[in-house]
Amino acid sequence: MAACRFYDNSVIIGHTTCSSSECQSFRSTACNKVLKCGHLCGGIKDESQCLSCLYWCNTADMTSLKQKHDDVCAVCISKLIAAPSIQLTCGHVLHLHCTKGVLAARWPGPRITFGFTLCPICQKAMEHPVLKDYLIPIRALCEEVRRMALTRLTHDGLQDTESIRTPGAPFYQDPAGFAINKYAYYICFKCKQPYFGGVARCEEQDVVENNRQEEFVCVRCSQSQSPICVKHGTDYLEYKCRYCCSLATFYCFGTTHFCDACHTNNTLLTHLPKDQLPKCPAGPVGKQMEGTACPLGIPHPPTGDEFALGCGLCNNMLSF
Repeated sequence: MAACRFYDNSVIIGHTTCSSSECQSFRSTACNKVLKCGHLCGGIKDESQCLSCLYWCNTADMTSLKQKHDDVCAVCISKLIAAPSIQLTCGHVLHLHCTKGVLAARWPGPRITFGFTLCPICQKAMEHPVLKDYLIPIRALCEEVRRMALTRLTHDGLQDTESIRTPGAPFYQDPAGFAINKYAYYICFKCKQPYFGGVARCEEQDVVENNRQEEFVCVRCSQSQSPICVKHGTDYLEYKCRYCCSLATFYCFGTTHFCDACHTNNTLLTHLPKDQLPKCPAGPVGKQMEGTACPLGIPHPPTGDEFALGCGLCNNMLSF
């Protein structure tokens, strides 16, 4: 009996597929056409044009392909001949199931990023007709995050920052790239929509990885928030620091507001059990203040909880 087409490295490969569940699943998507050279097509079913021979049987194959049958898929590091493959518009070849798996899994970690949509070899956008159903919703999300980031960049007055206007700078004439790199966006656990979660520099810290998925909730879906400003919505709400009775100046990890002092010492505070945090009146960096008068002058939830004070643009805190 001929060897399995997904494992045999002989010159001419037959149609036989072994009984393993993996190879049987590959068989359902593999092209069964025989190329002029005698090899089976290493591509997928129903393509308008077969993938060139991965064995480089002629000069045309060598010209159109950047990889051979015994080169590995850049995703799973197994040989290309071991599964049906597709050639992206950039010219690189990857296994179909690997490419779909990458797009289905999306970004690693809580913060929305779009590096997973790039070819792992050349970093150009992955394009192929068979990936259309995966890429359409991803691109829609990318456009929404891009719009939100540019709006915030303008609000912060950074649309003409040095990194954008200086020739040779990483984001020269690319305000959208700068904004997406600067700001962190997350998917709300409840409404499944993207929301602003603070500056991206804090994403590098381990604390964000310790947050449970259900903690990533946008302002509109949070049950603990004050009523939303009828004029400006949720974009300009002011918050108290989660760890003391001060006005927050930082929003990090998609979950947490800090004052300046608590932000500087956030690693210490975010690892403290809630019952070890100071009670109101609470000073910065876990300091228990004397007396009973809260510096904010208003009732609020216990230290360790998020709390919106009011709309910063209205200059009318707690009036809605």
